[in-house]
Amino acid sequence: EADSIIVAIGQALEVGSWKLEVGDWIVDPLTQATEVPGVFAGGDAVRGPATIVEACADGRQAAEAICRQLGVPFERPSVRLPTLGHEEIAPVKRARARKAAQHAAAMLPPAPRSPQLWGARGARGGFGLVEATLTEEAAMAEAARCLQCSTLCDKCVEVCPNRANYTFFVTPVSLTLPRVSCRQGGLAVTGEEVFQIEQARQIIHVDDFCNQCGNCATFCVHQGQPYRDKPRLFLRESDFALEENNAFYVERNAKGWIIRRREGRRESRLSVEDSSDEVNFENYWLRMAISPADFQIKTIVLKEEFEGAVSLTEAVEMYVVLKGLSTSLSFLPFEEA
Repeated sequence: EADSIIVAIGQALEVGSWKLEVGDWIVDPLTQATEVPGVFAGGDAVRGPATIVEACADGRQAAEAICRQLGVPFERPSVRLPTLGHEEIAPVKRARARKAAQHAAAMLPPAPRSPQLWGARGARGGFGLVEATLTEEAAMAEAARCLQCSTLCDKCVEVCPNRANYTFFVTPVSLTLPRVSCRQGGLAVTGEEVFQIEQARQIIHVDDFCNQCGNCATFCVHQGQPYRDKPRLFLRESDFALEENNAFYVERNAKGWIIRRREGRRESRLSVEDSSDEVNFENYWLRMAISPADFQIKTIVLKEEFEGAVSLTEAVEMYVVLKGLSTSLSFLPFEEA
C-alpha cells in the first residue's frame, strides 16, 4: 500500500503537489530514499531523461529498501523461465544467425497532412485502427521469433573469430555449504551458505586462443567482457602460472582429473580420481576431502591459520567447471600430468 504514487512516463514529470521538476529529487544512491520520510524516487524523477531499464533498476532498489524497513522478505517472484531442449537449440541458433523483418500488421492509409485533403482519394475515413492488431495465427508466428535469451545466449561464442569461447554443459545444483573457521588452533564449521547454479549451458574462455580483439565485449547483450568475465582456461601450465586472478588449468593423469585455479595470486587445487567416491581440495589455508554428492566435509587439515571464515564455494565452482569440461569439451588439448 502507498499514500501517493507519482507516475513519470518520460515525456513530462507529473509530481502533483510536490512542486518539483525533473531531476530535482535528491536520493540515497543505495536505497532511492528521499529526504521526505516514506518517499522514494527513481527513474526520470531523479536522473532526468533516461532509459526504462535504469528506471526499473531504481524501482527494484527502492523496493528492496522498503522491504528492509518493513521487515518483509525481499524475494524474487516465482516464475518458471522457459527452457530449451537439445533438439530445440539448433533452430533457435539458425533464427539468430539471419536477420528477418519484424512482422508488419496490415495498416490503413495514413491521415492526410492538410484538412483540405480529407476527401481526397485514399485518405482515411472512420475510426478504424491505423495499425491493425495481429490475428491469432500472426501472433503465434511473431511469438515463435523469440530467441529464448533467458536460457540460451551464445553470442560471445558465435562472434569470436579465433574460437576462444566455448559452450559447455554442467549439471544445475543447489547446495547448502559449510563455512569453516579457525578455533583454538583447529578448524570448526561455523556457518552455512546456499550455492546455486541454475543454467545448464555455461561459457568457458580459452585464453590461449584469444588476441583480445574485443568482439565478444562489443556484441555482448549484457554489456559484459566475456574474455575477462568468463572462467579463463589456460592450456599451458607456464601461462597459467603467470596469472593472478580468474585462471583455470586442467590436466589429466592416470588416476583421473585435476583442476587448478589462481585467485588473488594464490593457487587452489581440486582432484577427482576415477575410482574414488570423494573429491580432494586444497588451497593456501587448508586441505580437505569432500563428498561430491552434497559437498559435505569428510576430513579436513589446517595448513595455515586464517581470520574469518573460508567458504567451499570455490571448491564447488572448480568441481562444476571440471565436470563440464571433461564431459563436454574433452577434445581440448589438456596436458597429461
